[in-house]
Amino acid sequence: MLDEKIYYSLVILNILQCLIEAAVMCIDGKTAYGYRALSLVLNDILFIFTIVFAYSWVVYADYKLFTDIKRIRRIYPVVTIPAALVIIGCLIKLATPVFFAVDQNNVYQRTSLYIIPYVIVYSYMAYGVILIYWYRKKVHKYLFLPAVQFMIPIIIGSLLQFFFYGYSLVWLGVSIGMVSLFINVQKEAAYVDILSGLYNRQYFNNILLMHSKNGGAAGALAGIMLDIDSLKSINDRFGHAEGDEAISIAGLILRAAVGHQGVLCRLGGDEFIILMHINSQKEIGELVDIIKAQVTQFNESGKKPYEIHFSMGYSIYQNEHGSIDDFIKKIDASMYEDKKRRIGAGILPDRRHHC
Repeated sequence: MLDEKIYYSLVILNILQCLIEAAVMCIDGKTAYGYRALSLVLNDILFIFTIVFAYSWVVYADYKLFTDIKRIRRIYPVVTIPAALVIIGCLIKLATPVFFAVDQNNVYQRTSLYIIPYVIVYSYMAYGVILIYWYRKKVHKYLFLPAVQFMIPIIIGSLLQFFFYGYSLVWLGVSIGMVSLFINVQKEAAYVDILSGLYNRQYFNNILLMHSKNGGAAGALAGIMLDIDSLKSINDRFGHAEGDEAISIAGLILRAAVGHQGVLCRLGGDEFIILMHINSQKEIGELVDIIKAQVTQFNESGKKPYEIHFSMGYSIYQNEHGSIDDFIKKIDASMYEDKKRRIGAGILPDRRHHC
């Protein structure tokens, strides 16, 4: 996967930057033969690697959001221009000072233009975070918090290095940020269903396990199970790719309806479940009404040649009266009662009458 290749390229760049910067700090101010030339080359490499790292972060963020190589090829040649200008400036530096200078005593000094690479690097880093924030709901991926956690140690390290010249803290901050990003992305891969953008069955099991262990201290736990009506018909008429799109749309509808009221999970296939802590059963009915309103809004938009509808059932989990398995069975039975009712009312076709 392209995002994995970019991530490991960032790791390699980070390692090289740490090694090169350590070497630069060791030879700075030393006047042995060849040290000044070596210092010029290594500092140039540091500037080039820094801008390449920042640009790669933007490409990584974009691909994690959209998983679209065509989009990368279309947009990012233009986004490359500021990075290319900095790299050209670094190459010119081998002939004349641009962003920094190394005097005859082999002491590194900033020039008046050193702020330009800083601004461009931070612009790239900020653009990646803004991109993730702006599209976080549209692409229904849980990337914003990992992106912020990635940026915080980098910002702290670079600001300290910027204001306290002589300390080398940027790449330490980057290292911490990379570890944080890796941990969070792995959590996403383990607990988020890639098709719907909702949490998966494993996360659902963990939520129930935690609830049973704390004895329901947070209040009564309610579950609403939903099944996409006629998903097989969508697959048969429009193809499985469109069936996958219907699952993705269902995830968007549910996220818009539920918001922060509960935890949304895709159990598998066309089945979803909402877990929420409630004070009264009335809250379940209110949420069901909101879901129906969101469904109606989507269907009336005419964005697809088919409509999305759900069969729904619910139950309340009481630790002292039954197990987790009983809780799930009750929700499942309630949902299928709703489906039978809809079939009986002619709202849904009876599949038993079809071959």
